[in-house]
Amino acid sequence: MFCIRRFQIFALTAFLALPLFGAMMMQGSNAKTFPAKNAWQETLSNDGSWRVQWRVLIDGKESELPIVRRRFTIELIIESTRNPNEFPKSVMVDAQMPDHGHGMNVAPTIVLEKSRECRAEGMLFHMSGRWEVDVDIDDGITVERAQWNIPMY
Repeated sequence: MFCIRRFQIFALTAFLALPLFGAMMMQGSNAKTFPAKNAWQETLSNDGSWRVQWRVLIDGKESELPIVRRRFTIELIIESTRNPNEFPKSVMVDAQMPDHGHGMNVAPTIVLEKSRECRAEGMLFHMSGRWEVDVDIDDGITVERAQWNIPMY
């Protein structure tokens, strides 16, 4: 009887802890998780100085998620939260899989379209899993990072 009761308590504890454990595993870092509700998403840079709107394009068409082993583009609109007349001097985009300890096998080409708009062309997620996208925004004095997660399962 004692052994059965101990097992029931253990099973109940494990069952109640599963949602918490799952949420902790999905968070990983301080990066925002991709909500996949519409094509345009928004995030703030880590210090809150830049608002980054982004969307995924595959063959020039909006897509909620990239497709594994298929090249895609991330289109970006970057706005200063401090001064509407401030523009990034340069932008770098990269992605990695923190759970695997590696990044992309390709380097994207950054195309500046207007003072606040750019594209990262030639992105490629070569395997399934959680990808973290990093956008480094240089205002000429400091570089600040915006980042988000894209789950590719």
